[in-house]
Formats: sequence, C-alpha cells, structure tokens
Amino acid sequence: MPRNLPVVVLLAALSTAGCASSSGTSATPNVTQAPVTQRIISPGSTLNINTVDVNSGYSQIIVGSIDAAWTALNVSYGELKIPITTLVDAQHVLGNDKFKIRRRIGPLPMQQILDCGNAQGIPNAETYDILMSITSTMTPNPKGGINLVTRIDATGRSPNFSRENPVICHSAGALEKHIAELVRKKVGS
Repeated sequence: MPRNLPVVVLLAALSTAGCASSSGTSATPNVTQAPVTQRIISPGSTLNINTVDVNSGYSQIIVGSIDAAWTALNVSYGELKIPITTLVDAQHVLGNDKFKIRRRIGPLPMQQILDCGNAQGIPNAETYDILMSITSTMTPNPKGGINLVTRIDATGRSPNFSRENPVICHSAGALEKHIAELVRKKVGS
C-alpha cells in the first residue's frame, strides 16, 4: 500500500465534509463566516487546509401564535439565567452578545453546548471561561407556525493561561434545541 494513501483518504474526507450543505427550514439573516485552517501533520510534512466555518443557527418550527411564542422565548431565557441585553420587539429578536459563562447553562453542561477542543482528554468547554453571543429570532413560516432560529457564536479561554488567544468554540446544538423545546412546551405545541 502506498505511504501517502492515508493522507489522500483524509484529504478526501475533509474536502467532502467542508462542502456539505445543510437543509434547514430557514436561516437567520445574520449568518457568520469565519476562516478556519485545518492542519494535518504527518511524518516529514505538514498540510494546511483553509476552509470557512459558516454558522447560520439552529432552526425549529413552533406551532402557535407569534405573541405566545415570543412571550415563551423571553421566559425561557429567564429560566436559563441568560440575561437579555438585545431586545427588538418589532422584529422578534432577543439575545445576549457578551454572555460570560462557565461550566453550564441551566441543566446543560458546557461540554454538551460547545466544542472548544480538548486537552488531556477533558473537553475544554468544561474548564474554559466562555464568552458567548446568543441570539434568537422569530419569523412567520410561510407554511404555518413560526421559525425560531437560535445562533451561538462563542470563544473560550483557559483561566490558567489568560494571556493565550481565545479559542473559537463551535455549537454542539444542545442549547438551541433546549430553548426550542422550552418554547414549544410553554406554547403547547
């Protein structure tokens, strides 16, 4: 078997994953894109692959009136102890763009909410100081109900090495799903 075959297989897998698209019901208007460099190190060589991380949020359809869902969303943020610093009633947008948190949000441990890499077998999200921007938006769905889109952008920093650059943390989707479930239960859908 040729020596470079594992590298070729890995490159093919990475390029396929980088080109995959999602088929969500709707995207939030504020899609974020961040350049990401994947580094592959093999004996005698290093390969950098530049990609773009696109975050369009997590979308769920809520059945009910937008007023009931809007009230339920506000209450859900309160139950999770996420202070609301952004509130635009007319456009049904709320969130917190500088939420500092550590270890957990509500019943969810941070390692279920974010992926910040790991060190020594422990997920970094569990031990890092997290700075998060979380935004939820509601829009009418043309087929009925309401689209609830929640987007999280976050960075983490080790409390032990505060002079290091922060690490970009990717959402694992658990918090967005939890918020949608709380709203759904409160609306009765």
